[in-house]
Amino acid sequence: MMNLMYKNETTNPLRLRSKRATEQEINNVNVLIDLLGYGIVELPVTYRLKFEYTSPRVCHVACHISLPDPATHTWLYSPDFNMVFAEIDGGVGHVVSFSGAGLNKNVYYQTMVNVVSDYIFLKEKFFD
Repeated sequence: MMNLMYKNETTNPLRLRSKRATEQEINNVNVLIDLLGYGIVELPVTYRLKFEYTSPRVCHVACHISLPDPATHTWLYSPDFNMVFAEIDGGVGHVVSFSGAGLNKNVYYQTMVNVVSDYIFLKEKFFD
């Protein structure tokens, strides 16, 4: 069984406004994941949010994991990945899609991407 824990760091927002009413925020968070065989792994994640206030509403998320010694985490295929969250039918549901290298390389990487996306979605409450 996998245990998930999250540890917040100070949020450093950087807001940029354009004609299309988009915003970009840069945030930092440490995500703790209990991976079988690796123990609890602390991942420092920096992510950038970009909102599109169109119909449907969309939020693009670009993530980067900066580990002090990436060689110790051989399961981490790539430190960079992207997500897109979209609202379905005015809030009836939401969808997330992923892009980036390594998404289907191993179960640890997939688990990490899923945990990070869940955390960001719950923390940011994009469509409230």
